[in-house]
Amino acid sequence: MEIVAHRGASGEVPEHTIRAYELAAKRGADGFECDIRLTRDGELVCLHDRTMDRVSVDKVSGGSGVVSEMTLAQLKELNVGSIEEPARVLRLRTLLTFFQDERHSAGRGGVQIFIETKHPNRYGPKVEYALLQELSAMHLDQSAAVHLISFSPQSLVRFRMINPATHRILLRREYQRMLNPGLEKLGAVNAHGLSVARGRVRPDIIGRYGDGTYMWTADKEDEVKWAARRGVTWLATNFPGRARKWRDEVG
Repeated sequence: MEIVAHRGASGEVPEHTIRAYELAAKRGADGFECDIRLTRDGELVCLHDRTMDRVSVDKVSGGSGVVSEMTLAQLKELNVGSIEEPARVLRLRTLLTFFQDERHSAGRGGVQIFIETKHPNRYGPKVEYALLQELSAMHLDQSAAVHLISFSPQSLVRFRMINPATHRILLRREYQRMLNPGLEKLGAVNAHGLSVARGRVRPDIIGRYGDGTYMWTADKEDEVKWAARRGVTWLATNFPGRARKWRDEVG
């Protein structure tokens, strides 16, 4: 089972900051996960929420707003780190550069990245086209180390059409069927993902479809060890160092 740092080592330092990914690498994560959103001026940034309200340290001074309505320059004026260690919004391009450097480091060639597209949003398919442009610029558009993950089947279908080489994982909501027959016919999905809670209720789902199972977000020892014993392929966690240790104890 491979340990994926969810928004970096986000249980220890602020999420989606370069420091979170550097710490995840130090902790020995097998992969990095990020969420992406498109700014008003067409830049992909690593942010989960549609607004800056939760992650901005500058809320008192008006440091909020809708990501899609703001430019990259406006976003970078906000502190998404801490008061003691400020950090700026992370561009996907910066994270991909870090990822490439990690892959070229000794013993880190197998590290992977999981990029989640957030839908619905005002820009629709522009997100997928912008992502392909970034991957192509970094020569990652044909890489088996890159995974596109999304709760949106439409996002996976679009990427299947514009860049079929990228591995695609459908994140399954609690109420969804395993896989829509239409999606299966289109070959849009290579693997599926489910939450820890859903996996524990329906462990028979694990490994049922595709070439692996992605599971999120396991931060407790019993969750990590249970997932390892059940044959989960990729496990997302906010504490990659602890999760790696617990996984290795299972053997």
